[in-house]
Amino acid sequence: MIIVVGKWKEKVAKIVAVVIVVALFAAAIPMVSGLIYDKVPVFSGWFADEHPSGNPMRVNNDADGQKLQQEKVFNEQMDRFVVKVQNFYYQEKE
Repeated sequence: MIIVVGKWKEKVAKIVAVVIVVALFAAAIPMVSGLIYDKVPVFSGWFADEHPSGNPMRVNNDADGQKLQQEKVFNEQMDRFVVKVQNFYYQEKE
């Protein structure tokens, strides 16, 4: 018994195209997550190799100290910005 499939070249081309698109997405996801590793906190936690020493009083490394200093500066800037926005809002009401 012979089954004749009409337009088989088009169907094979579509299947090959779908397989290529799936392969590209599978290859792109690790590359994109690697690019946004430092910019998005969610991804940076995935790659962290955490092995706590068990000492809760351990001293931070210089890199951690710099990061903490940057966070402190950012928080201060955000606080100033919020105060300015609140002042602007209350001036508009008056």
